[in-house]
Amino acid sequence: MMLAMMVAALSFTACGSDDDDVDNGGDASIVGVWECTGIDVDAQYSEMIDDSSLHIGERVNFKSDGTYSTNEDRGTWSQKGNKLIINGEVSLGESSSTAVPFEYTITKLSSTELAFYIDLVIVKATYRFKRVS
Repeated sequence: MMLAMMVAALSFTACGSDDDDVDNGGDASIVGVWECTGIDVDAQYSEMIDDSSLHIGERVNFKSDGTYSTNEDRGTWSQKGNKLIINGEVSLGESSSTAVPFEYTITKLSSTELAFYIDLVIVKATYRFKRVS
């Protein structure tokens, strides 16, 4: 179960808690298609993550109706200030899954760039994206 949660968090997939910490480039919106350009895993966790689980190059489509999709999963999202909540499906076996919320902290949001950080017990990582459309 813990491995499934980690893979779900990384397949998408809290540096500061104040809204003022976001470099948002004005009124930039997260709605759109973003391509993952890099994932920075905190050094103490790097041995726990193999590159195949990181999905650099994967695209995520944040839709205005509060849903998102990637090549491998879909779910819902919401944003409040610099907090991004992703409710993704985590597989519990061949025939069952459950929605698991992951809270990310948006550290950069501009018309062309997005970065967010997740702090889980088992991994801490920053995801970097470029806008595709």
